[in-house]
Amino acid sequence: MTIKTIIAWDLGATKCAAALLDYHTETKALTCKRHINVKIRSCESLDALVSTLETALELTLSAADAICIGAAGQYKNGVVELEEGYPYRMDFARLAKEQHWPPFAILHDYSPIVCGTFTPYIDDPQHVNRLNHAAINPEGRRVALGIGTGIGLKDGILLEDGNFWLGTNEMGHIGVITPPLTEDVFVKRHQALMHFFRSEALLAENEALTFEKLLANQGMARMHAFFDRGAKHKTAEEIGDLVRDGKANETLAAFAWYTGLLVGTVQLSFMPDGGIWLSGGVVLNHPEVFSHPDFFRGIHASPAYLNLREQFPLGILCGKAHAFMGCGYYASKRLLPCGD
Repeated sequence: MTIKTIIAWDLGATKCAAALLDYHTETKALTCKRHINVKIRSCESLDALVSTLETALELTLSAADAICIGAAGQYKNGVVELEEGYPYRMDFARLAKEQHWPPFAILHDYSPIVCGTFTPYIDDPQHVNRLNHAAINPEGRRVALGIGTGIGLKDGILLEDGNFWLGTNEMGHIGVITPPLTEDVFVKRHQALMHFFRSEALLAENEALTFEKLLANQGMARMHAFFDRGAKHKTAEEIGDLVRDGKANETLAAFAWYTGLLVGTVQLSFMPDGGIWLSGGVVLNHPEVFSHPDFFRGIHASPAYLNLREQFPLGILCGKAHAFMGCGYYASKRLLPCGD
């Protein structure tokens, strides 16, 4: 049996994780041999970051059979660019040429998350917390939805031969519009929240209130300031602790409702009978959001096709290797010779 070596990266805005994977060409199984987490600012350059990863993985990148990198930001002209900015130039094309890398790909950071759902990893309850019992349509559309520094989304379809199709989407910057049939209490809260955001200059006069503004990064802290005007100067971490400790229940309820509204919006946009799979720092740090009844009220706030939508799988990706498995799957199909 032939074993191919794949190096997978999960390059975030502040951290970089990498793993060394074995791909068994006959069984198609992926095995994670070792992995590492590095703070990007702990290295002074991309070259230094690569050297740190190679030391921990005990393999140079040039010795692998394939390299797959899921990266926050956009890869263009050989460089990964991030709106907030990386501390140094992420010029991968230059480095790959200098170091004679094997075939490599740099993907939107949620592409590996979708690809990970094509592997047996998605059926492991140790790594996936299912929020309902709906069956996955193996050839149905799947959506990876992340809430963290921003809101990320990628959809994909698994084909009969094991290959796949990936979409090109953007979700975080969609404006939040309260559904017309929503209960009056939620309408009033939404209107008051929008007024607060504008009065506090959190929104410009004609700026839309987006899901990213509400849910990602400082979203929970902004929302908490609406309920507790004396908490303006608390950090997002302090607000998160209050929510987890049950000391900010109004904030939790509102955050859960808007998270559910986002999930319902994604359901209506993609009709994903292969499931919506949630991930990201905010999701993993606040599991209490998904057991709150207002999360499901938010989903139900858009009543169209609700009976059908309740048949779509919904789960939280709580394992740490999902992005690695997805990178490995992508590499096995797109980077290795003949897809093996």
